[in-house]
Amino acid sequence: MSEEQTIDELTKELWQRAANNEGSIRADAYVALGQMAFDQGKFKESLAFCETAKEIFEQEGKSEYQREIFDVNMGISKNYEKLERSQEAAQAMGIAIEAAKVIEIEELDDLLRDQGRYWFSAGQYENSIACHQEAIVQTEMFLREESFGIDYFNIGMGLFELGRYQESIDAYLKSRAAFKASDEITSVVDCDFRLAENYAELKEPINVIHYGQRALDFFTVLDDYRKIWTLKYFLGCAHHLLGDNETAGRLLDEARNLAQAMGWKEWEFLIKVDEELAKIYESNLMHAQAAEMRRRVASIKELAAKDVTDEAA
Repeated sequence: MSEEQTIDELTKELWQRAANNEGSIRADAYVALGQMAFDQGKFKESLAFCETAKEIFEQEGKSEYQREIFDVNMGISKNYEKLERSQEAAQAMGIAIEAAKVIEIEELDDLLRDQGRYWFSAGQYENSIACHQEAIVQTEMFLREESFGIDYFNIGMGLFELGRYQESIDAYLKSRAAFKASDEITSVVDCDFRLAENYAELKEPINVIHYGQRALDFFTVLDDYRKIWTLKYFLGCAHHLLGDNETAGRLLDEARNLAQAMGWKEWEFLIKVDEELAKIYESNLMHAQAAEMRRRVASIKELAAKDVTDEAA
């Protein structure tokens, strides 16, 4: 018997079990059907099975079926994640977490971390931060301090999106210390990148250069081009603030050329670079070049708007 025939037979058996039974036995059949659909990449179908099972378990009585409610909501959350419906994934994970607390699952910090990630993807940054803060409490409770770096890093990301740059810096410094203690070098440098990003927003050029140059050296070795051109932009802006227009212009040109050479439509990035270059030209009393740069910015914005329109069509 082929694998496909085996799956067909099992599916038929589960459908019969669902049709011929009531209560938890029927719900378990739907859970199994949902898992099979998930494994086959049929996420909408899997979600429907899980939702049906959830309704049955809730009708049977939440207090008796906390483990099943946990499992089925985990399934619902994972399906929503695959369907890129992050807010609903976070909400389902929240129900799973409440059930997990009742049945005393120790890995609560991992669940909170996933929920925080879903909230972040949904743009709900305050909720994301709260999840990771609670995960830290759970991590301390069960002595799994190796996860501190991840949680503080994610808190830093949420705070950055909220424009709370100094708080974001504080979180990244804690994350960096945790990663350094566990010799996770790549993660340490990821923190350096994020610190440079925050200090760029605060217009603190010395700190941008301190963290940004170290990150640039590392990512240059790895050929991580997107981070390379972003760091060159941060460093260029920092040198401009310090009055070193020659170094600033060179770094910004390198950032622009690298982004263009990769063939990606980095419109927003190219606009930022050219606007900064225009400021440098003005500082050097090169008004014609500044005017040409601003003309190019206007052209890029027009192209970017057309590109968005074409994608929408």
